Amino acid sequence: MNRFYVPFHAGLKNLWIDSSESHHITHVKRLKVGDNIIVFNGMGDEFEAEIEEIEDNRVNVKINQQKTISKENIVGIDIAFAIPKGKRSHLLIQKCTELGVHKLIPINYARSVVKLKDDCSAKIEKWQKIAIEASKQCGRNTITEIGEVVNFDNILKTVDSYDLSLFACSQSDANNLKNTLQEHPKPNNIISFIGPEGGFTTNEIEMATKSGCKFVSLGSRILRIETAAIAVSAILSYHYST
Repeated sequence: MNRFYVPFHAGLKNLWIDSSESHHITHVKRLKVGDNIIVFNGMGDEFEAEIEEIEDNRVNVKINQQKTISKENIVGIDIAFAIPKGKRSHLLIQKCTELGVHKLIPINYARSVVKLKDDCSAKIEKWQKIAIEASKQCGRNTITEIGEVVNFDNILKTVDSYDLSLFACSQSDANNLKNTLQEHPKPNNIISFIGPEGGFTTNEIEMATKSGCKFVSLGSRILRIETAAIAVSAILSYHYST
């Protein structure tokens, strides 16, 4: 059944769907009065609904049944990633959303090829739309949050709020990721830092060490930013799924 995202609180019996989703219903999917759809609110709830009325720019639906279906990871996973060039960030956001990542935080590292300035709300909004579409496609009833762009030293100040902080790097003394996760069987939340393809600077490594980050290896090969982010997300999601 077709799924559509509408941010609203549970308890309504009828709902007007505006903007792009109503366009998608009527012009893309070409649904009509009497057709049934699924509506989810991004807060964990989904609803079976029936189209009752169609106007030029909005659609009215009757809520028939509410279902609270959790498809979230047991552990909250945040990914603090260097921003890839071009549209590679779209793949990163799409796949990490499908893998159940709680929050994606774009970071300006010292060696980042792409650095975003403070006024980047349009790009963040575009990335959030990609996350919404990915949630619609994969059946999640929540939306991966796209955080504001921050500098590396500022994001380190939040490390204490996580049960486990991972620093994916090629350091010779980096621990095997599997072993590190086995040493932390029941974290509530995790943040993983994915650096630029030029690597972390010595200063960034020292700062991460002082902040208590765990240095982990993803293997002997050099991975693109989006590959590393997707790999870490998949490993964490799988490891803590049982």
